[in-house]
Amino acid sequence: MNRQFLRQLLLSSSGRFLRWSKQLHGAADKMVPQSKLFLSDCIEAEWKNVFPCFVLSTGRSGTLLLTRILELADNAAPLHEPRPELFRASKRAYEEIHQQPDLFKEVLLSAREEYLLAAARRKQRYIETNNQISFFAPIIPQLFPNAVFIHLVRHPADFVRSGMRRNWYTGEHSHDIGRITPISGDLVSEWTSLSRVEKIAWLWNETNEFIETLVKEWPERFLQVRAETLFASTEESKRIFDFMELNGYNRHAVDRILQKPANPQRKGNFPKYNQWTDEDKAGLRRFATLAENYDYELL
Repeated sequence: MNRQFLRQLLLSSSGRFLRWSKQLHGAADKMVPQSKLFLSDCIEAEWKNVFPCFVLSTGRSGTLLLTRILELADNAAPLHEPRPELFRASKRAYEEIHQQPDLFKEVLLSAREEYLLAAARRKQRYIETNNQISFFAPIIPQLFPNAVFIHLVRHPADFVRSGMRRNWYTGEHSHDIGRITPISGDLVSEWTSLSRVEKIAWLWNETNEFIETLVKEWPERFLQVRAETLFASTEESKRIFDFMELNGYNRHAVDRILQKPANPQRKGNFPKYNQWTDEDKAGLRRFATLAENYDYELL
């Protein structure tokens, strides 16, 4: 039984027995030979010996599903929620990263260098699907010259519905402490009078606009993926594997993963878009102005 087959078997088992997943993934990673590499080597090489990929998104867009698909690759080290998750730091990055880039470089390095080193030792590509990384993206190419990105987008109505069901912008959600709010313009004073639908629609648009600025600056580093296409097509996963030069693509394995929803929403009540009030639909259209860029219709 070769190493790659055994690793695939362990990862497959981890999908079926979630409570054992951490132990099984650890065992799977141990099947990959490690090189003698130290943090000082990465620093001396100015991190040119690592090849990370960061998935930039609003969240609630299929990042956990994508992580499970990427786990099929033996030369990938995907993480969905690395610790620390950087909730508060992410909001500060949105507000201040262009004024204090060196500070945020230190924050990101301190939080992620051990993960990057572990992946490099196994000759794997470190992949982070945590959406909190999105607002750190402007300084990532300076830290990691070989970094690439996936821009993962989801229909704004579905994103807003998910946020409404999770009580975003109420102060009742544990991550609201890191949720961004306007920092300039008329919206600063108008913010408290907006509906939650409007606030979450603004969040969708503002996050994607932030990412789009980087896409325009480094188009060769980016692959754009629509969540709806990822959910529906094994070929979209193949395109992602090709972009990151990953091994182990298996259409049948991907199809099995796609058949089982990852991180489905089970709590909270808010109707689907076709049942929204005219007022809520108007609020979405007012703020989700980038929807047409991704061929999303807001009828």
